[in-house]
Amino acid sequence: MRKVRVLPMVAIIIGVLAACLSPFAQAQSLPGANATVQLLSEGREPVRVVCFGDSITGVYYHSGSRRAWSEMLQIALKRLYPQADVTVFNAGKSGHTSAMGLARIQKDVLDRQPHLVVVMFGMNDLAYGAVAPDKDAALKAAFVGRLKKIVKKCRDAGAEVILCTQNPVYPDAVPRRPPHRLGEFAELVCRMGKDLHVSVTDIYSEWEKLRKADPRAWRLLMSETIHPSMSGHKRIAEQVAETISGRAVSLDDILTQQPVCGRLVNCLKKGKPVTLMAPETLTDNVRAMVLRRFPAAEVTMVVLPDKSTSLEAQVEEYKSVRSRKPDLVFVSLASEWLVYHDEEAFIRQFSWVVNRALPFAGSHWSVVGVDPALVYSKLTGPQQEGAVLVREIVLGHDLDWIGLPLGRSVTLQDALDQWFAGQVEK
Repeated sequence: MRKVRVLPMVAIIIGVLAACLSPFAQAQSLPGANATVQLLSEGREPVRVVCFGDSITGVYYHSGSRRAWSEMLQIALKRLYPQADVTVFNAGKSGHTSAMGLARIQKDVLDRQPHLVVVMFGMNDLAYGAVAPDKDAALKAAFVGRLKKIVKKCRDAGAEVILCTQNPVYPDAVPRRPPHRLGEFAELVCRMGKDLHVSVTDIYSEWEKLRKADPRAWRLLMSETIHPSMSGHKRIAEQVAETISGRAVSLDDILTQQPVCGRLVNCLKKGKPVTLMAPETLTDNVRAMVLRRFPAAEVTMVVLPDKSTSLEAQVEEYKSVRSRKPDLVFVSLASEWLVYHDEEAFIRQFSWVVNRALPFAGSHWSVVGVDPALVYSKLTGPQQEGAVLVREIVLGHDLDWIGLPLGRSVTLQDALDQWFAGQVEK
């Protein structure tokens, strides 16, 4: 067999072409944060990730006021890379646009010397109504230009970048956020990712598929019209983690951080007065729960009417919570409101009950859900289905749940006492 001899000059050309093409090939075939993945895999030095965006990234009421997808991403990465020393910083701020992000990128992002920056802007950049085509084109061009500057600043600082599209919204997000504009801005982000060889976590496309295939599952990812609940934040973190690692990870089993009412317990131990808010059917039991453990406690109970004329009216009742600044709030639902005829309306309205019970930001007080089955001894089939959704919504907001133990009979008072004893002892 005759040997084929490659001329030296041809070999050199082939080598140069391979070197030129290799970054593009890697960007297409390997995970979107190759250097970061290597550091995570080796576990020899701390790895810093910054999640940079608006209120969908920040910690606010819609995800339970304690954690968001950034915090979930850290858990996901630790599962994927148990040997890694990884810290994920949350640099999300409510109401911020990409322009506002650029203005604070040095302090909030680059000063942390990140290895990887995950960028999610757009929900506020697209927040305007109908405009003339020329102005619309200019607004989109400006958005893309700012994202490019963000990518460049991160890369110049030695950080890798992943871009994220935004989640879909409900139709009543109009006029400021017409749902179709989410798709348009998601396309801009995806296109720019290809142009810059930046990996994109396309949340919009994945959630749109889910919304069409399983509307209930999508609704339970949402906290209200535009913001995801903690269930949604977990899904975002799973998607971003897969973009980073190339591997799937599940956060379905992540439970609420304990204790959930440490601040309340500390106040009681120091003899400070406390304020608790609960539906009328729970008020006496909640007061007894505290006094059995702290007999000398000064407890102010604020009644949240649960016999409202409608579920919408109950949402209005919970608007008073934030102005009262309580130490603990209980949420549940009267048996007559557990039967629903419009599943979407039921999920959205009770989600608003939960949202109104939470502080806008920060963990100034805790919110806990109580199973209606503990309050009402006999629930019909439709009522039981409603109680299941109530539980899904409460847990989906990263809140604790006091439920009826499977296969066991327990009184409401005993269930509250056992839960509170656990909180005091933690």
